[in-house]
Amino acid sequence: MQEYVFDPKDYTLEDKIKFHCYKGIVCFNRCCYDVKLILTPYDFLCLRKFLDMSVEDFVEKYGEVYIGEITQLPVISINMDPYSMACPFLNEKEGCTVYPVRPSSCRLYPLARYLKKNEKGETVEIYKIIRETHCKGHYENRELTIKEYLEEQGLIPYFYYNDLWAQVVEKRQKFADTPLTEDMLELIFTLVYDIPGLRKAIENGEIEGLSKDLLSLPDEKLLEQGMLYVKDKLLTEENLNW
Repeated sequence: MQEYVFDPKDYTLEDKIKFHCYKGIVCFNRCCYDVKLILTPYDFLCLRKFLDMSVEDFVEKYGEVYIGEITQLPVISINMDPYSMACPFLNEKEGCTVYPVRPSSCRLYPLARYLKKNEKGETVEIYKIIRETHCKGHYENRELTIKEYLEEQGLIPYFYYNDLWAQVVEKRQKFADTPLTEDMLELIFTLVYDIPGLRKAIENGEIEGLSKDLLSLPDEKLLEQGMLYVKDKLLTEENLNW
């Protein structure tokens, strides 16, 4: 695994950084090896649709599904090539073959993002710079604000859906001592990862509280409804009190 350190400073959206990654830089693609690439539900949806693959085919070819040690929720991660340890979507000469829908963690690099409450109880964004010994992008003479960098990398819609997923994870932590049944874990997987399966379940009236009116929504908005259902309907004291 790559070794990295965080700058001690906390950065805001208006702070400036120096960074540039591009084809031709001496470290091009170095960050695409030997990484633990965990996909958020929105990451997975974007990738799967871009590749025009079913949920099952995508997982079989590129990844694995397991229960997260910390989240205690279904997780999908990408498996590196067992010989080269390269990301399966990497072309050594051209770079990322799924660049338009690259996962949010790839887009955000070299930044890490945190949400925390300030003294007024408001949620604020805090950023850290990640520095890896192989990365030369930090030495490029290109300065821009973090806000500009996030917009450039197309992260705004990713933040919306990923923050909603973070709320689901936070809600799960409130009931961390309560194990989830196999049926509930399968339902959560359907609600946040298997959007085609979710459409079928709604069409067949299999999920109480999800109206067939939702079938008119695009996949992204149906995913939103699925995550809200997990947070507000499934992960509740009443529902988990067995």
